[in-house]
Amino acid sequence: MNMKKYFLFLGVIALASCKKYLDVNTNPNTATVTKAFYVFTNAEVVTAADKDGRTGAQSLGATWAGYWAHSTSFTGGGQEKTYVFTNGDFNFFDTWYDNLTDYQFVINNAVKDGVGYFIGPSKIMQCYVWQKIVDGYGNIPYSEALKGTISTYPKYDDAKTIYESLITTLTQAISDINSATWPLSDPQDVVFQGNKTKWIQFANTLKLRILMRQAEIPGRGAYITAAYNAISGGFITDNVYVQPGYQKTSGKMSPLYANFGYDQNDQQTGTFAYRKMNRVIINWFKNTLDIFRLQRVATDTVHPAGQVDPNAYVSSNPNEYNGVPMGSPTGFLENACSSIGSEVIKLGDATRPSVLFSLAESYFLQAEYQERFVGSGSANTLYTEGVKAAFRLAAATYSGTASADATTANTAATTYISSTPVTGGIYVNYAAATTAADRVRAIWVQKWVSLCNIDGWEAWAEYRRTNTTNAAGVVQTFGCCPTSPKSVTVTGAEPVRLFYPLREESVNSANVPQNISVFTSKIFWDVN
Repeated sequence: MNMKKYFLFLGVIALASCKKYLDVNTNPNTATVTKAFYVFTNAEVVTAADKDGRTGAQSLGATWAGYWAHSTSFTGGGQEKTYVFTNGDFNFFDTWYDNLTDYQFVINNAVKDGVGYFIGPSKIMQCYVWQKIVDGYGNIPYSEALKGTISTYPKYDDAKTIYESLITTLTQAISDINSATWPLSDPQDVVFQGNKTKWIQFANTLKLRILMRQAEIPGRGAYITAAYNAISGGFITDNVYVQPGYQKTSGKMSPLYANFGYDQNDQQTGTFAYRKMNRVIINWFKNTLDIFRLQRVATDTVHPAGQVDPNAYVSSNPNEYNGVPMGSPTGFLENACSSIGSEVIKLGDATRPSVLFSLAESYFLQAEYQERFVGSGSANTLYTEGVKAAFRLAAATYSGTASADATTANTAATTYISSTPVTGGIYVNYAAATTAADRVRAIWVQKWVSLCNIDGWEAWAEYRRTNTTNAAGVVQTFGCCPTSPKSVTVTGAEPVRLFYPLREESVNSANVPQNISVFTSKIFWDVN
């Protein structure tokens, strides 16, 4: 692809002590001697960093999915707020391909370097990244990509064909995992520590995400059902974390904390002050009386004298949480608006693991499949477990600074479901919904809520997939909001994709699709 290589971290395992280190901006592929296991560790960490803000995909997706907005105390963010952008903006394409190249290095060298069991996981992680690229750009270089000088100007493959190939590749990856000889554990794997069962479950869960993204396509049900029925080995049973040994040191902190929170000296970054919660998500929490998650997903706007930590005082009054309408030019000053909350950013807690894939999302994917293609009673159970998992994650029960234990979070989730059966025509109590459409929309909405602060890019893809239009022609965000978040500067359509980056159009101009409109050239699964 003729791309430069950039790396935020290199997680190196010191074999004598099994202690993990993070060496900032070190490129393992330019070392005099490099090994596949070093590159694999680094690639996992970079995937997490890219998801959590290094590329900008987290913030862009979170903004366009109704989670984040911008304090009017600051300038900037015009492309996000106005939908006016060019092929020089939002280039996540190059960095994701760089990450794919790292995993390809592992696939090509793992056996030689004595870690053949990393081939399957590398293919799985590639599929994770491939889907993100397709979801933003549609047709992309795939079959001829990652081949170095053999294919300098790769052709563009059809997005739907790539999606089908990803299912095949994940099946191959599981076969690779089962046929490889594995150690009892491997700390060089900073996702599952060499646990082959968990890698297989993750591959299956990625399959389900890929399949359900296509669920709105007419006539796609038979394909989805056949692929689902071929899944064996179960789905993830916990959140999928990346933990290479983050440290409270510049360049080595947890990526969400570093990108959107504080520096190593506990000083608030400009990004934390600038990025605020969107009124769409704040109002959803208020309207459904979901105070438990509101208190954790966002900060309140009460600032006692001398307060340094925005979470030092957590209000139970929903009126003390204030979201910003996206694109508002004035009237939403920094201290009057809610910031990103303790679910992911807590002052001093710089070493949390990154959430690569949430257990809540897995449950909601399973629930939607059961509701749409099976119709069994298990959908309600899966939905309920998804809400509970989302509440536990909001409480950050994996962290030393957790604001509630798992039992408390589960109890709050159960109360939430039973106490708020329906809000604005949207069912919170799945079992109370009387039509299939209402039950599916309940799943969509809770998945949208659960992805807040966790994966903005994934949420934006789901936002586009599940948008529906009511009888009056008004676009509904997962059916939960009266209108989608619109800019005050530009009216009309919202973006449905990104431009191919300027660099790609310059280097691979003969193959780049032409006449792309970011407002009408939809990704193949976006049929609503």
